[in-house]
Amino acid sequence: MSLKDKEKWNSKYGGSECLAGRKPCSWLSENRSHLPGKGRALDLAMGEGRNALFAASLGYEVLGVDVSEIGVQRANELARERGLSLKGEVADLDEWPIPENTFDLVMCFYFLDRKLFEPIRKSLRPGGIVIFETFNQDHLQYSDFKPEWVLGPNELIKEFFNYRILHYRETDEDEKATSAILVRKPEDAPA
Repeated sequence: MSLKDKEKWNSKYGGSECLAGRKPCSWLSENRSHLPGKGRALDLAMGEGRNALFAASLGYEVLGVDVSEIGVQRANELARERGLSLKGEVADLDEWPIPENTFDLVMCFYFLDRKLFEPIRKSLRPGGIVIFETFNQDHLQYSDFKPEWVLGPNELIKEFFNYRILHYRETDEDEKATSAILVRKPEDAPA
C-alpha cells in the first residue's frame, strides 16, 4: 500500500461512526458454527475491527492488521470497552511478514492481494480455518474497480484446493458481486 492508500483509509475512518457499521460481515456471522472460538485469529485489513471484534467475542485471541492508524485505534478502543482480546497493529500488508504456523483462524474481507494467499496458507495451524470474502469479476459491471482488484472464476477454490471446503458461494445481489469461502486446513496439508 502507498501513503496515498493510507491517507485514503484514514480519511474514510475519520468520521464519528464506523464506516461499515459495527456488525460483522454476514458471511462471518452465518458461518459462526464452524468457528470454535479457541486459539489465535488473524484479521487482515481489519479496518475498524468489526470482524476482529466478533471473533474476539467468540473467544479468539485476535491480532488485527490494517494500514489505517484511525481504524486500528477505533478497533482497539472498542475491544477495551468490551473487554475483548484484540490487538490491533498498524502495518502495510505489502511489507508485514505474516507469522507461519501461528493462527487457528485467518479472516480477510473485501481486501485482495494475491501475494498474500501463500502466506495465509502458511500462517494457519493444521485444522485451522480460513474465511475469505471479496468482490469477484461480476462486480466490474457495477464499479470502476480495476480487474486486478477482483477475483476470477473459482479463484478462491483454486487457491485452497488442498483444504477441505466447508462452504463456498458466489453472489450477485444489490449491485454487489462477491465470492466467499470457508475452508479447513487438513492436519497433513502442505502450505
